[in-house]
Amino acid sequence: MNARRKLGLAVTSALAAFALAACGSGTDSADRATVLKELARNVLAQQTAQPRQPVGPAQVQAALEGSEGPLIYARFAETGSTVIMIGIENNGPYTTYATQARQTITLRDGFLTATRGMGGDLMSADISGVRALIAARRAGRAKRVMRFLNAEDVTYEVVFDCRIVPGETRRVQVGAITTSATEVREDCTGRRGREITNTYMVDPQGRAVVSRQWTGDLIGATELRLLRF
Repeated sequence: MNARRKLGLAVTSALAAFALAACGSGTDSADRATVLKELARNVLAQQTAQPRQPVGPAQVQAALEGSEGPLIYARFAETGSTVIMIGIENNGPYTTYATQARQTITLRDGFLTATRGMGGDLMSADISGVRALIAARRAGRAKRVMRFLNAEDVTYEVVFDCRIVPGETRRVQVGAITTSATEVREDCTGRRGREITNTYMVDPQGRAVVSRQWTGDLIGATELRLLRF
């Protein structure tokens, strides 16, 4: 049995196993938050490294051949971990993708709206304004509202004013997807001068097929590639 076939079977077995599982003191608060943040970062580094070696073209191809349905590739900039995630649930226009460790990312046409199981999770996001501009590849300004879970399990809100700037259109090939896509940049400014930048390659249907999206202070930026719709 060749290496690709072995890898394909391993991926198929792992995805099947996950699908079955899915059915069935004196320290002050600032220090505690720092410790919890570091612990969460360590957990993220360990759990998102499936496999420990970086995901490359062979793993992507094996995942495509060994499974059906939506797939994405994710790279977490803070840790450098890479993983292929399988679509496990659709809720209207939203698709939730999961790792074997049951960490999840929820996307709407490639736009990040929530995470779970990663620490400092993005609980929800109001991005209708920015998403409409980006999907249309149109310049403009809109609000971005993101709600995160802190170290004390309290949800807090971050509001950004964002400027959308479309760029060049070119051919993109990623996973099973080949399409023309327009580069779009989203430059955002929040309170106290906080700045983030998200970048997208948007296809003619308004889907972000390749992107780099800020996912919170703990996770940092997440690079996302839709491998199969």
